[in-house]
Amino acid sequence: MANIVNATLNLWIYTGDFGSKDEANPNYIIYKEKKVSEDIIVFEIGELVRDYTEVLFTGDYTTIQQSAWVEWKMIRTYDDTTVDETLVGSAIAFNGYGYFEDGINPQLSNDVLISNTNIFHNCSPDNKIYLPLLTGSEGATKVKYLDEFGVIIREEALGSETTIALTADTTEFTADGTTITADRTYTVEVVSEITDEVEVPADASTIVITLSDGTTKTLYVKCIDCSKYEPYKVSFVNKFGVVQDLWFDKKRTDNLDVTKDSYKRNILDITSTGVDYSINTAQMATHNVIGNKRLILNTGYITEDHNEVIQQLMLTESAWIHEEGRVTPIVPKTTSFTYKTITDDKLINFTVEFDYAFDTINNIR
Repeated sequence: MANIVNATLNLWIYTGDFGSKDEANPNYIIYKEKKVSEDIIVFEIGELVRDYTEVLFTGDYTTIQQSAWVEWKMIRTYDDTTVDETLVGSAIAFNGYGYFEDGINPQLSNDVLISNTNIFHNCSPDNKIYLPLLTGSEGATKVKYLDEFGVIIREEALGSETTIALTADTTEFTADGTTITADRTYTVEVVSEITDEVEVPADASTIVITLSDGTTKTLYVKCIDCSKYEPYKVSFVNKFGVVQDLWFDKKRTDNLDVTKDSYKRNILDITSTGVDYSINTAQMATHNVIGNKRLILNTGYITEDHNEVIQQLMLTESAWIHEEGRVTPIVPKTTSFTYKTITDDKLINFTVEFDYAFDTINNIR
């Protein structure tokens, strides 16, 4: 049996229409030779793919960019001089992650791309729930919405029967019968659309999602209580690499932090008639003034499954707040929180501090 000597990986990563890659110019061409002490050649592509999966969000859920297409071709050379170019594949990649306890290359959700079962929502007519779902032969195939009395409001099919789903975390690259797997970035191969930002009907209380194997997952919509405080929606990129919404409907506190430099200047006015200075001119001059706003938000009373949601919010690399008709970037400033339970805490409320992700004074030139 021939043994592998070296391998070249051609890797394309791009956005837009599937198949629109520049065939002649891969983003990466990676060549590796087999080490004497090993029987396999490993290509780590996770970090390379991650560079092309920046999430772009403006508040419009129909135009979110939160994934990238990935295509690859492996060329393997063996010690009998034969060359194998048959290993090709394609996928769609999200910048998701697993936890240490999940082990190497953890498989993320193939269907519902949020971790919580209860969705707390500001149920006013102007606000909508957008639910990120993964569809396909191994994902969600149908969604059903029921009102508070269990009456079906709407039922719809998802995805396409021609969709083929798999993950790069479990894709097998075989050399001499040995399996090699890609790492970190969660990907799903498709032939057509595979992600749906499903808009949930305003009067839905229960969402039943049918999976490809016939089982179902049920989510519950809970309207947040009326309050003297104005509720605010925060969107963030969760562990599945997609945008998730979280409402904060209790007390909000706003703060401004200012840093500045100063110097003492000479204010003498020397003229032909003598020397004087104006008492209206400051001797202590200020410059390089930088202002940074921050805010503290409270979730209100929510359920235990939001421990995981808050954890993912703390770990996120991208977050936004919806306010005054705008969607602006923020950064979670809180660096720790205590997991809460109904048994110990009775009523669960989380307090999170955020920094606005820009200076108050516009210094962009």
